[in-house]
Amino acid sequence: MSDARAQGLMFGEIAEEFDRIRPGYPEGLVDDVLAYSGIGVQALEVGAGTGKASTAFAARGLQITAVEPDPKMAALLSERLAGHSSVRIVVALWEQYEPDLAFDLLFCAQAWQWTDGSQRWRRAAAALTPGGTIALFWNFDRIADDDLRALVREVHAGYAPHAMIDEEPSDGADLSAYWPGPDLAALPEFGDLTERLYTWERTLSADDYVSYLSTQPTYRILPEATREALFTALLQRLPEKVTLAVETLLYLGRRTA
Repeated sequence: MSDARAQGLMFGEIAEEFDRIRPGYPEGLVDDVLAYSGIGVQALEVGAGTGKASTAFAARGLQITAVEPDPKMAALLSERLAGHSSVRIVVALWEQYEPDLAFDLLFCAQAWQWTDGSQRWRRAAAALTPGGTIALFWNFDRIADDDLRALVREVHAGYAPHAMIDEEPSDGADLSAYWPGPDLAALPEFGDLTERLYTWERTLSADDYVSYLSTQPTYRILPEATREALFTALLQRLPEKVTLAVETLLYLGRRTA
């Protein structure tokens, strides 16, 4: 198993906290995906997690097959979607899942980087009907206040200077330069490519901000003692509230016939 795939399976350790503290996705993103994809109703979700994106798309009447490899994450996904008979949950690696129908839409929220790069695109194309849509999206965020962001970076420097990642797309950026844009653009299996950027804010208590960090892979892979020392130091310096500037990046493509 690759390092990326192994890291992608680490979130079951903190499934309940992950579900509580991770953000959802803008309604405008769901609108744009459905407008681009057209009238098809059969959707495949790769790496469904605890269902942040699944819930939003199920509410729009799609028939969803949600593939999630981690049993603990899938259990919470099942609880979240208990009222949606239109959602079928498959506990399996995306690389091991064998579709039993062709899909009009394949979407993946915050998880495409955990799939196997040697087969992700081929499998995506094979799962879609001709003209079917692939929709890949991520939330990126950074502390909105420059001074507070500098303070948090200073605290990190004493414990884990490389853990704090705050380089994200910004409004007006060339989104095609960000992965997976270059990959999609080079693939003959997909065309009619487009990107969207959604900007919004999210305010958390200091405790919740640190809990949110604890669900990020760069912090999960730290030695436990280092992680706990860093979080203790952060809580000693953070104000009562932390506002995050969030940018949600969406890539859309259409399977060529």
